[in-house]
Amino acid sequence: MSMFEKIFGDFSEKKAWREMEKRAKALPEDYYNAYKAMQKYLWNTGGVMDWQETKFVFNHIIDLLEEVAANGKQVKEITGNDVSAFCDDLVIDAKSWVDKQRQKLNDSIK
Repeated sequence: MSMFEKIFGDFSEKKAWREMEKRAKALPEDYYNAYKAMQKYLWNTGGVMDWQETKFVFNHIIDLLEEVAANGKQVKEITGNDVSAFCDDLVIDAKSWVDKQRQKLNDSIK
């Protein structure tokens, strides 16, 4: 890894993030707002940690919202009334920040 990459990060990941956010912004306003709310929830709860998992989950949410919008349905018709539970189910197998901290603690003690 070059010094440039250490300072600024991997540009391919940043490009992928920008493309994903561009797709989300193309959603109708209500669906975009739902995406941002789910995204905020996942960030705040530590639901996703790894970039690959993050990219997978957020792209999956965008895919679902694009489909729901195309079919003229409301967001809760796909998520159910408990949107937080829907989001939790999306990341149930993903390594979270808490998982990382648990592993770090376990590894630190001999």
